[in-house]
Amino acid sequence: MCGGRGAEQDGDMPPFTIPNTTAADELAYLHSLYSDRALALAMGDPELADDIGIDITAATSAYVGLAVTEIATLRGEIGGRDQG
Repeated sequence: MCGGRGAEQDGDMPPFTIPNTTAADELAYLHSLYSDRALALAMGDPELADDIGIDITAATSAYVGLAVTEIATLRGEIGGRDQG
């Protein structure tokens, strides 16, 4: 298949999933991760803080993706589908 993906999945990309959380939920989770990281640093555990930093990076990406999706969905509901 020229340029198509067919049944094969790219090894680096996870399969598409429908989100089961909202951007607001993910933002609350992100805030809790920042608190957890600050607590880990205050307790003198830089390894745990680094691990939580990895989680913060992933949660930030998830939050941005969810927020953009929610904005696009709302825009589509209000203004209809773009033509062209």
